[in-house]
This record gives sequence, C-alpha cells and structure tokens, in this order.
Amino acid sequence: MRIPRRQLQPFTHRWPVGHPPLWIVLIAANVGCFFAQKLVDVSQPDLAESYAALTGAAISHGYVWQFVTSTFLHLNVLHLLTNMVLLFFAGRELEALIGPRHFLSVYFGGGIMGGLVQLMIGLPANGMIGASACVLAVLIAFTTILPELELTCLLFLVIPIRLRAKTLALGIVSVSVFFILVPYMGHLTHIASVNHVLWLIGNNPVTAHYAHLGGCLFGWLYVKQLGYGNPWWIQKYFFDKRQQADRLEHMAPAQFITEEIDPILEKISRDGINSLTRSERRILQMGCNKIKKVRR
Repeated sequence: MRIPRRQLQPFTHRWPVGHPPLWIVLIAANVGCFFAQKLVDVSQPDLAESYAALTGAAISHGYVWQFVTSTFLHLNVLHLLTNMVLLFFAGRELEALIGPRHFLSVYFGGGIMGGLVQLMIGLPANGMIGASACVLAVLIAFTTILPELELTCLLFLVIPIRLRAKTLALGIVSVSVFFILVPYMGHLTHIASVNHVLWLIGNNPVTAHYAHLGGCLFGWLYVKQLGYGNPWWIQKYFFDKRQQADRLEHMAPAQFITEEIDPILEKISRDGINSLTRSERRILQMGCNKIKKVRR
C-alpha cells in the first residue's frame, strides 16, 4: 500500500527533532522481539510462546499481560514482514493525524480487543501470537479518517491496483468474514475435493480471523468517538438538538417572539392549548424567561 504524500499535506505535520515517531519504535520492538524469540527457540524450542503467547489456560490463571506480550511474537518472517509493512504505511500516517497518545491507544487497544474476541470464540490450541489485530486496528482507523483517499496497493504483492481507503477497509473485513464462514460452505458443493479444501481453509488453526475483526472494530470505534468519519444518525440527532438549543438561547427576544412564539400562539387559537407538543411548550417557557430577563 502506497499513500500519495501530496494528498496528506493539509493533515500531517513534521515530528520534533530527537523524538522518533512511535510507529518506528513499534516496528523496531517487533523486529527485536522476533529475533529474540528465534534465538531462544534455538536452545529452548517454543519457550517464548509458552510464556508470552495468548492462551486460554494462562488467562484463566490471571496472566493478563499475554494480551500485550503475544502481539510482539510472530510465527515466521512472512508473518512479521506482512504486519510491519502495513504498520509502516498506515502507522506513520495515522500517528501524524491523531497524535502519539491516540495512536498508541489504537494499536494496543486493537490487540487487546482482538485477543478478547478470539478468547470468547476459542483460542488455537497452541495459543495466539502476532500483531495483526494491532496493525488492522491502525489501518481501519486510518481508512475511517480518510475514507475517500486513493491508495495504490499491490495485489498478491505483484499487481498494483488503485482503490479508495474505504474500499480497502471493506475488503479486509470481508476477507476475515469469508474465512470465518467458509467451514459452513462445505455442504454447498457436491465435489468432495472442493469441500475438503473449504474445510481446510476454514479450520486453519494458525490464523485468528476473529481477532482480526476485533482489531478492526476497535480501530473504527476509537476514531469514531474522536469525531472522525461520517457521523452516526444518533450523533447527527444530538448535534442538531444542541445547535437548535444554542440558536434559541442566543436569539434576541423580539426575534424569538416573531419566529417561535407567534406560530405557537396561532396554533393555540386554531387547535387549542392541548394540541401543543412538549417541544412547543418548552419554547413557550423559554419565551417567558426571555421576556422576564428583559423586564429586569
């Protein structure tokens, strides 16, 4: 994924000299932990995973730190490389947009949320490792903030394609949902070999697709509550209510009577006072309060 820098100039800012951005620190930490993990495996195979990987048995004994330590371990070089490439492209932009503190919250919050979701569904027998949920939280947060931004991605790491950020986000979520649903698709065909392949894909014990969705959900929710992205209908409703209340509060008494009170009085003379709604009664009370303030 490549992001055109010219499209981000109005949003991003330079980092202070002497303070490396956190996305660089996180990449260095992940790479360092991966090499330490493999060095330990030379003399004590699977020792690092047994203590740091996220497992249901360990969590039941109170080893809650595994929600974080598991995100710094990776299965192999390809696993590490994929996550770090995504973190490089999306992390540097997201941190510049929302700042280091919120960026760190998105990263680790996505990892913890992904671990919790996978724990509720069922963890793999050997535990769960990898920063995929963290990285996907960062990526989805970035695409939520700039959904219309055009990106250049490499399909299968070879074919360049251009697509909007929101399309990339939808594709990532759709892939995870597809692999979750694959085990239930085996009966759709009558070809035994196809059913077997579908079963193997859907029951892959290595990939934690529920954790990926958990990370995506956290990244989306976090930046939404920061005020980015298209607002929900409930947000629009309360925003409009606040705007209306502020407008009425700062309206001059004469204008208030002309625009708000007179139509209500006409309604009373036409349909009676019992026809007034609660909001109209509140406006009448507000008008009385404005008139009392003027008389004082």
